[in-house]
Amino acid sequence: MDWRKILFGRDTAKAADIAAEPSGGNGGGAEAVFAQAPEKELRSSEQHKFLFDDGVLHWNQHRRDNKFKPNFSGLNFVKEAAKTRLFGRPADLIGDERVCLAGVDWAHAELQGCTLAKADLRGARLAGADLRNANLSGALLNDADLTAADLRGANLEGAQLARAKLGHANLAGASAKGANFAWTDLTHTIVGVRTLSEANVFGAVFAGQARFERRVPPPPPQQYWQPWPNPYQPHVSTGEPRAA
Repeated sequence: MDWRKILFGRDTAKAADIAAEPSGGNGGGAEAVFAQAPEKELRSSEQHKFLFDDGVLHWNQHRRDNKFKPNFSGLNFVKEAAKTRLFGRPADLIGDERVCLAGVDWAHAELQGCTLAKADLRGARLAGADLRNANLSGALLNDADLTAADLRGANLEGAQLARAKLGHANLAGASAKGANFAWTDLTHTIVGVRTLSEANVFGAVFAGQARFERRVPPPPPQQYWQPWPNPYQPHVSTGEPRAA
């Protein structure tokens, strides 16, 4: 006789093969209560089609309708988008053509090692995204949401991040020479002194208060009245008493 049958009163080796029968209490057996559906993930080819073939507007719609985690790790967007609808020159910009991804929803996306040089990412949703070692040199990230994003080792040289949200983000080891962080939220951001030493941080918010507000003292209060001259006080120029 099997030792498992002696201890537990049944053959546990065969019990796993028996399907759980429905019960009146919970609509299924005990196994059904703890059953978890696998996380829904789309294949890289489908994600590629959603973005490069359908465009940013349809991509955002897919993300709202189908909960999935974007994964474009290591992709060279400059090369991939050269012959797609994502490459061109925005009407409100001058200069060369670039990858146009303004307003794209890449929250919690896997973008490690991606090449997004000079890409138009204005207003993009990149909260919690993995952008380690990504090339974002010259990228337009104005008003982008990079809250809690991982930017360790990223190339941000010449990038425009005015009014972006970088609260709780990690910029350790990132290069930001010539980057523009004007009016950027850097509250609780992990960043080295060397990273921002050659960047524009005018008006950047550090720990809830703009840096320039701490440096510039408030102006003195303006006096709107003048004291009445004392007739017995000697004149400044002559030293003689004033006339009564």
